Amino acid sequence: MNPRRGPWIALLLLLLFAAATVWLPFAAALGLGALFMLASVALFRRPAWRNTALVCASLLAGLAGFELVFGLIVPEGRNADVVKLSVPERWTSDDADLGYRLRPGTSVEVTATHAGQPLYRVTYTIDPSGARATRGSAPDGPSWMFMGDSYVFGEGLADPETLPAQFAGRLQPPQHVVNLGVPGYAPNHLVRALETELYDGYVKGKVAAAIFWISPSQLLRVTGDGSWLTLSPHYELIPGEPPRYTGSFLAWRLGHPLEGLSYFARSRFAWAMRIERPGLERLQNELFIALLARLRDLVKEKWNAPLIVIYDWDDGTLGWQPQFKQIFDAIAAMGMPMVSMHAEIDPRVGLPTYTIPHDGHPSALMDREVARALAEKVRDIGLQ
Repeated sequence: MNPRRGPWIALLLLLLFAAATVWLPFAAALGLGALFMLASVALFRRPAWRNTALVCASLLAGLAGFELVFGLIVPEGRNADVVKLSVPERWTSDDADLGYRLRPGTSVEVTATHAGQPLYRVTYTIDPSGARATRGSAPDGPSWMFMGDSYVFGEGLADPETLPAQFAGRLQPPQHVVNLGVPGYAPNHLVRALETELYDGYVKGKVAAAIFWISPSQLLRVTGDGSWLTLSPHYELIPGEPPRYTGSFLAWRLGHPLEGLSYFARSRFAWAMRIERPGLERLQNELFIALLARLRDLVKEKWNAPLIVIYDWDDGTLGWQPQFKQIFDAIAAMGMPMVSMHAEIDPRVGLPTYTIPHDGHPSALMDREVARALAEKVRDIGLQ
């Protein structure tokens, strides 16, 4: 081989490795990188370069082994095998404060399959204001402000099947119900939206209540542990004070290189996440509780209304999420009206009947039962 070509071929292999980290599972990309480094040993003639390539090959092979082993013992998400296709493909817009928001005036056709079999085919209607259309909502107040993530938005459900729509159908006379749910949101998004008055334009008349559906999946999001959260709002815990907004997660990580490196490691390597998990979970728990308290206070200060919490959480009666019981107790101690999702499940048929198969999001039946329980709750506390 021409000795001048060796370094150029080695550079090409390095670029192919970089591409593999994007397109392949990370363990496979690391293994491929190790093979590329071994090939580079034969391409270089200088001993120093050959030794360097050999060391890199050993390092990448070791990391690939660690990633493979730890990846096997870390469970995948409950809907990891569900394939979702939407037309248009992108139906959110960038937002300087929240990272992203629903794109106003968009009709989205969504198809989901599992193992090649159809799960659902639905249409999401996003109205010109940027909220999901709510069947049964009146143009005038009082207003019921539903805020949250895909549970409130109604992922996998048609417009009339969402929780806000089914709740609106129970209000007599009809009142103004707004669905501000956005898939992937967490309390930090909602706090920032209220701090910047982004939701004020949706209010008609007096706000009767704000409603937020919480679940353990939101804990990861308050520390930005999700690929879609890079530009979402980051909050810092300040002892004795409300959480402080510091900008986006990206800006925070660039300004704090060690935390940026920590996020990079745990988002790429299963073994790094396993090492960091105890400390990360403590921070997530503290942040979640503090942000929820801040959200309650903002709803009271801005709208003079209560925050009602619907929860997909173990309150001590389920026995399958004991690690979250302490967080639930702290939330319950805040004194907010609460509605349990699991209390509405008929034990004779079980949870799977109330969720979208293989997907895990609440089904139209679950939203119907939660809407009924929520309507009873607002009557009990004198809001209706």
